[in-house]
Amino acid sequence: MGTLTKQAALKTATKPSLAGKATARTAATAPAWSRRAMRALGGENVVDVLTRQHRQIRLGFLRAALPGPWRRRNFDRLMRLLAVHEAAEEAHVHPVARRALRHGRELAARRRAEEKQAKELLIALWHTGPDGAGYLRRLNEVRRVVSRHAAREEREEFQALRKAISLPRLRMLGAEVKFAQAYAPTRPHRWVNNEATNKLAAPILGPVDRALDALRRRSAS
Repeated sequence: MGTLTKQAALKTATKPSLAGKATARTAATAPAWSRRAMRALGGENVVDVLTRQHRQIRLGFLRAALPGPWRRRNFDRLMRLLAVHEAAEEAHVHPVARRALRHGRELAARRRAEEKQAKELLIALWHTGPDGAGYLRRLNEVRRVVSRHAAREEREEFQALRKAISLPRLRMLGAEVKFAQAYAPTRPHRWVNNEATNKLAAPILGPVDRALDALRRRSAS
């Protein structure tokens, strides 16, 4: 009787371990899209996402200035990154800063004014294109404006958001930004420059821009 009791106890004690292994196997065999979604929802906070993209944008300007056959591709990548980055900030980040931060209204208004100025220059650069006259001059003008804007965001807005908002909310906001960028327009549009117009434009202009991008890539290949 004592032996049977010990065996039952040992059997019971091993069940959680077996269950843990089964859970680990299930997680390991989950679809890739599911694992990516889980990482997006529980991974980077919004400040880390946007700061990393600022670094990518700075590098993108350098690559878009290089001569050679890859200039068009580098230019398109830079314009796409700038478009989706600003769309997500205008639709999701600046509204949160306006509500959550001290003097948030004034802060968000300054950022939107800077973004509106940058968008006007981006539209001119888009129409010039990487093969147009004055391309490098326009590219450098946009680079200076965008770099100053990004530095002010990181110094005035991002650090304040870290202090004012909980980490889970920052992570959720990071996921919102990533999802917004997945279907945002991929080129600058003059009238899309605030929370409402970005959220209205995304389901309309986003698919149109992406279809035009695909057609251009197909014709270039």
